[in-house]
Amino acid sequence: MGFGNFRIILCFIAMLGIGDYSIQAQSRESTATFLYKQLDYFLQNPTSSGSLRLSKLIYPKKEQLITKEDQLAWVVVHCNLGYYQQQFGSLTSAILYYEKAWSTYYQYQLSDYDIIENCLQPLGNLYLKIGDLPKAENTIKSYLYLAEQSQNQSKIVTAITNLSIAYHNQGEYAKAITVLNQGLSIAPKNLNILNNIATNHLDAGNYREAKTLAKQIIAIDSKQINAYQILAAVALQEGELQAGQHYMEQSRFQLLNNDNATPRSLAKLQLGYIDLLLSSSKFEEAQKSIVELYSLILPKYESKDPLPLEDHLVTDPILLKILDLHAHLSIQLQNPKQALKAYELAFEVNKKLNSLYPLQDTKIIQHSQNRNRTELYIDLLFELYQSTADQRYLEKAFQAAEHSKAPSVSEALLSKKVLSQYKSDAWVVQKEQITSALASLEVLIVQEKLKLDTANIANIQKWTAAYDAKSLELKTVTQALQNKYPKLLQLQKPISINDLQEKLQQDQTVMIAYFYGQQNVYQFEIGFDSFLVRKIKNTASFQEIIKNYIGYYNDSAAILNQVTDFTQDAANLFTALQVPKDANRLLIVADGLLNFIPFETLLTESSTALSFQNMPFLLHTTEVHYEISASKYVHSTSKNDIDHTVLGVFPVFENTPLALPYSLTESKYIQDYFEGTYLQKEQATYQNFIRTANNHSIIHLSTHAEAGSFSRPASIKFIDKDILVNQLYGTNLSTDLIVLSACETGIGKLAKGEGPISIGRGFQYAGIENVLFSLWRVNDKTTSKLMQLFYKHLHTSHSKSNALYQSKRDYLAAKDISNAEKSPYFWAAFVYYGEIDRPNTFSYYWYIVGFVLLLIIVLLLRKFVQNKT
Repeated sequence: MGFGNFRIILCFIAMLGIGDYSIQAQSRESTATFLYKQLDYFLQNPTSSGSLRLSKLIYPKKEQLITKEDQLAWVVVHCNLGYYQQQFGSLTSAILYYEKAWSTYYQYQLSDYDIIENCLQPLGNLYLKIGDLPKAENTIKSYLYLAEQSQNQSKIVTAITNLSIAYHNQGEYAKAITVLNQGLSIAPKNLNILNNIATNHLDAGNYREAKTLAKQIIAIDSKQINAYQILAAVALQEGELQAGQHYMEQSRFQLLNNDNATPRSLAKLQLGYIDLLLSSSKFEEAQKSIVELYSLILPKYESKDPLPLEDHLVTDPILLKILDLHAHLSIQLQNPKQALKAYELAFEVNKKLNSLYPLQDTKIIQHSQNRNRTELYIDLLFELYQSTADQRYLEKAFQAAEHSKAPSVSEALLSKKVLSQYKSDAWVVQKEQITSALASLEVLIVQEKLKLDTANIANIQKWTAAYDAKSLELKTVTQALQNKYPKLLQLQKPISINDLQEKLQQDQTVMIAYFYGQQNVYQFEIGFDSFLVRKIKNTASFQEIIKNYIGYYNDSAAILNQVTDFTQDAANLFTALQVPKDANRLLIVADGLLNFIPFETLLTESSTALSFQNMPFLLHTTEVHYEISASKYVHSTSKNDIDHTVLGVFPVFENTPLALPYSLTESKYIQDYFEGTYLQKEQATYQNFIRTANNHSIIHLSTHAEAGSFSRPASIKFIDKDILVNQLYGTNLSTDLIVLSACETGIGKLAKGEGPISIGRGFQYAGIENVLFSLWRVNDKTTSKLMQLFYKHLHTSHSKSNALYQSKRDYLAAKDISNAEKSPYFWAAFVYYGEIDRPNTFSYYWYIVGFVLLLIIVLLLRKFVQNKT
């Protein structure tokens, strides 16, 4: 037996002894006494293994928190565990312990403990550190509220300072300055507040204000490190490299003489120093400084390697900045392959950070930042392809663009698809309940905030605390599900070009996928035997063409009043977007502003026609469909259900300014073709909708909707209430198709990479893969006609994708519709996102065969009768 094995056995025996002692102690002592004793034992020698031991020993007491003393002891122990886990470098564990402490403190309405100092403040700082900015903001606002209630000015000032950091990190510099000025009215000479105001002015481009403030700060205290860094950054912006170097050296000197300096603070300083070196084109020296940065941040890093290995990586946003800087530096030093590797490591760090965020808002912010990195990565791959003609670089570029498309919706859809196999699992049921509760709380918070000056702060605080507690439960349940069903962890597996081309060949379709970057727009054209990539410069004129074209659909008169201009712009945009003319069927994966363009309305060539029916719309030659990503398209499976039933919801809003008189006509058209449940007028409530939704393969909502604004989310109306898109995130719908026959159901605040945060997206997030929605305010009468044609074709062809295409063609060809009502404004608002299901011609074939056979039988009978006569 080796010594190592013998030592393990001794340790095991010792642990058994401790366990026995603990069990005996539990039988004699109160829960509070037991918890404090175990904490005291740990504090005598706080170690990582000791914290694990403490956590295991106290876990059984979770169900025995009877008295206020028990509950408070539980909070105190978890705050201590959070503090020491942070000291040991385990930020994830630290956050979890602090979250449990705050959840318990709030749940039992405890007092007589400084929860701000011991829990909420460090928790908020940890959220800032890992980049979970929405949770940081919520947590800081929670303790700001508590501090205001107790009129603790020092804690109010601390909360304001930290809140400004959350705003700053989200790029909301003006908002940060506003809240900091409130803090300045309480503490006029607070150096933290002054430093943060100067930093926000700097990043907002207000260099004169930043410089003035930084000099004021140094006049008060010459040891203020951040003020020197601000002066150095301003000097760089003004081209004064010598002054910049002087201020950076001052900052470095002050930091090295500061006993509280941490590796992370040194790394931040080093990043500023590297910026200075890059400004002076001192690339070799900058590269040496990058190596020093890795040594500061990564415990396992070995300086002999130019880049860290993947298993060296840690979940820290600062590491992302270092890797981005390394990639930029590698490009300057003509080492593009090292730059690629740096970006790929940054993507891995980003993935690790995303795994820490249970809520979609944080993921969207993080994804937006990752998109900028993705654009630089694709730029580099495209340049390498041009110099080497190596097709693998283009495939990597496509994979990077694809990975950046609507990741939150894709993850939600795939997660629901996996979990639908385990509906009766207790964890699955619990996750659905928590998700629903979170959505309801989020709606309450948003609705209260929309009241602005009349908002009840106490209610917001109460619901925010409840939301935080529920999000902690969601984190625990999600982890349990991932452990139980590992398939949930494989959701982001990239698709292969071969798989995509095989699917395209099966559907006889060409895919056009766009990546809309700040500098360039990339177009990926993929057929079953072709793969092309084009770069379009995202110039001011290109953006102007797109915005002008979208503007034609702001109201029904815009096109009619400018027909000549419209036709010219429609042809110009077709050319600018390099849409192929010769494809019978196109699948568009849009991005950015392109999400708002109905591609079938583009003109394939210039035209002087005044008759809309005679204009060379792409619709006439090509069947156009849409999807949020290539991955979702590949994983879709066609059902071709011939037994569709419809849940129709028609509030109508009779005798109100919102009345939809053609809505009942629309209902009658659908009932002519499909059986189902039709909720009309007073029956069209949200609860009735939720109760019956999953009993039908098609949902049809004929109502009003709004795209929302920057502060107000998108919403859709039922007879009894408006439902915000946030509420849909908490629902679980499994129907095959939803038709949103309402205004602007595909419009919402545009999130980079995620697309519009619209009602249509909300229903996709809820689990519906196939969605038909509108891109602008639709006309009640013409919408009714279009829907009649859509359901007629759906009934005969059983193809969701083809039915909308055919209905638009029929609408344009109809003799009873005026030329004015054939403007694209009236027929092109609705677009379909979902599977491409081929038309079912089986029924047509047998109808024809049956008719021919019947005709033959009649002729034969007639001949037989004549012969008999």
